[in-house]
Amino acid sequence: MAKFLVGKVLIGGLVITAFAKAAVSFPELATGEDLPAITGPAIVLAAGEEEKEPEGPVPAEAPPPVVAGLGDKVGMCETPEEVLRNLAKERSLLEEQREAMNLREAELTLAKEKLGIEKAALTELKGSIEDLLARVEAQQTEDLDRLISFYKNMKPAEAAGIMDEMDIEVTIMVLGTMNPRTAAPILAKMTPVRARAVSKIILERGQLPGDQDLTGIRLN
Repeated sequence: MAKFLVGKVLIGGLVITAFAKAAVSFPELATGEDLPAITGPAIVLAAGEEEKEPEGPVPAEAPPPVVAGLGDKVGMCETPEEVLRNLAKERSLLEEQREAMNLREAELTLAKEKLGIEKAALTELKGSIEDLLARVEAQQTEDLDRLISFYKNMKPAEAAGIMDEMDIEVTIMVLGTMNPRTAAPILAKMTPVRARAVSKIILERGQLPGDQDLTGIRLN
C-alpha cells in the first residue's frame, strides 16, 4: 500500500512538472485563451483509476402532466342544427310549463269561487237558524208568561194542587219565573214532599253542573 501511494505521488509530481514546462513554452495556454469552455464539472481521475458507471437505472425525464377529460371534449361542439333543435325543445318545455301554470291558476280561481259561494250559503243558513231560535225563544217566553199569568189569577190552593201533579220541570220553570210574593202562597199549599223537591232544585240550579247535588230528592 505504501509503494502504491509513493507511485501516485511521483506520477503527480511528473504531471505538475510537465504542465509548468508547457506554460513556459506556450504562454497562451496559461491564460486559457482558445480553450473550449467547460460546461460541466470536470472529474480528475488518479493514475490507475477507471471511470465507474453509475449504479442503478438512470431516471428518465418525467412525462408532461395529462389533463383529465381534455380529450373527451374534442369534437363536442354543437352544430347550428343541434343548437336550433335544443332551443326548440327548451321553448316547447317552457310553453308546457306555462300552460300547466295557467291551468293550475284557473283551478285555484274556481276553487276560490266555490268556497266563496259555500261561505255565503253557510252565512245565510246561520242567519236563518239564529232567526228561528230567536222566534222559538220568544214564543217560549210568551207561552211561559201566559202560563204564569194563569196561575197568578188562580187561588194558591188550586194552583198548588195542579202543580203537585205537573211535570217537575214545568213547575220549576213557572215558580222560578214567578214573582216570589205570588209563588210563596202556592208553594205553601203544595205537599211537603213536592215543596221540598221544588225548593232543592231551585237552589241547586244556580250552581255549576259539577257542584249540583240532586241526590235524595223525592218528587212525590
